[in-house]
Amino acid sequence: MFTNRMLTAAAVGLAAWLSTSAALAQKAQDTLRIGLQDPVSTVDIVYDPKPETSFTSEAVFDGLLTYVSETREFKPELAASWRRIDPRTLEFSLRHDVTFHDGSPFTADDVVHTINYLVDPASKIRFGDNWQWIDHAEKIDPYTVRIIAKKPTAYDLARLATNTPIYPAAIHGKLADKSEFGRKTPIGTGPYKVEYVDPTKGVMLVRNPDYKLGAAWRPAARIGRIHLIPIPDLQTEIAQLMTGGLDLIHEVPKDQAEQLAATPGFAMTANPGVVFYYMSLDSVNRSGNAALSNQDVRKALMMAVDRKSLVQNVVPGGKAVQIVDALCVKIQIGCEYGSAPPSFDTTGAKQLLAKAGFPDGFDAEITTFPGAYAVAEAVAGQLRKIGVRTSVDKRTFVGYRDKQREGKLQILVGHWSSGGLPDVASTMTYYFGGGPRDYWHDSTIDKWAAEAEGQMDPAKRGTLYRQVFDHVNAHDYIMPLTTFPSILVHVSDLVVEPGSLSPAGAALDMMHWK
Repeated sequence: MFTNRMLTAAAVGLAAWLSTSAALAQKAQDTLRIGLQDPVSTVDIVYDPKPETSFTSEAVFDGLLTYVSETREFKPELAASWRRIDPRTLEFSLRHDVTFHDGSPFTADDVVHTINYLVDPASKIRFGDNWQWIDHAEKIDPYTVRIIAKKPTAYDLARLATNTPIYPAAIHGKLADKSEFGRKTPIGTGPYKVEYVDPTKGVMLVRNPDYKLGAAWRPAARIGRIHLIPIPDLQTEIAQLMTGGLDLIHEVPKDQAEQLAATPGFAMTANPGVVFYYMSLDSVNRSGNAALSNQDVRKALMMAVDRKSLVQNVVPGGKAVQIVDALCVKIQIGCEYGSAPPSFDTTGAKQLLAKAGFPDGFDAEITTFPGAYAVAEAVAGQLRKIGVRTSVDKRTFVGYRDKQREGKLQILVGHWSSGGLPDVASTMTYYFGGGPRDYWHDSTIDKWAAEAEGQMDPAKRGTLYRQVFDHVNAHDYIMPLTTFPSILVHVSDLVVEPGSLSPAGAALDMMHWK
């Protein structure tokens, strides 16, 4: 919780910074200043896949198409239209009126270069698996492209609509080190141009006056300049917001966000997105806690969790926070289910533990990582009420992944963004299939998920995913908890429109002044 003393001390330390010309920028100067706790070193999300980079990448680059969550349909960006020639082949007719920020025309060559670069194993992209379903892209004519998959892939449009920026072939193709593109020569077709990327000063974006793709789902820029400023300390960010040095901050904890939102001149926007909290249980004893292999134990743990209390008291976002009954949110394609986790029942949970042979409870460790610490502590407290002696191991992301690969996760309380994908296919590959994250080793789930991935009939595909999600609930493997809205606190003169699936919680082209 922030206090007046904290704010005063931080404000004094910022006095010199606030006296600079950067601090004078505000609505009157048509400059939006955003604080970032994790600095952005590139505007290219392919090379720096984190929420803060999505702010810049989505503003600077367009994709072939986009996904509109409200209607669960795809809409055009650089592609004017598309058609499915066969289960493996998509054909895109491209727009003829688009230019890159340097004035060069956008053509099929740029799409073919980008896609073939992304699928080339030699590119050594961190999350290159996102595009490994593609065999290659080929040019049909200057404004027609075909993308050929290795096999029928039902989520192909969703992946192309998510974090797949199109690069200028003439510039990107000539770089020996492609990671330099997003730092030194970041040129796209998006609503904002890059003025500079600087590790100290941050990133400055300026409105692209020639943007022609403007539509309700992809509007032209409405703010003249956007300055994303690296400020690693949350209390410093809050002080700058309160004293006029920033206009927007994000990833603010519940109590601080609500206090700020109640302060005149400020507002809070909660964007539901696709991120949710969950509690997963090691059912195959990878971690050495044999009690969790007993389904009655797993069910008892889930019955001990009061998800309504998490909504009301722990997770920020107000009405944007919802209880989740399956490993997906309804705006995603394939999010079909007909069941729910066990209902909250402390007495019943104690009785079930006794039936399983643990009348006095047992020891268990909850592992968690940034963004889920508060939820993990709350869940631990609820489990202690039924006699489970829980400790909480708060890890960094790196530490959590190491422990995960080593098979040492007994209970995990975390959050999952679906990779930003508006399709549940990413959840299947993330949790199941025998990889390092799989603590269930259920061949039935693996079979259904593999079949659904290549099932091009939406109805049949939905049926398969319903079977998966209901099977997870029936075996008490993973308990979905609540949605994890992105919380943005900002000056009340700023409007942050809803609907963005960006990991950052909002899109810069969806912001404007009142």
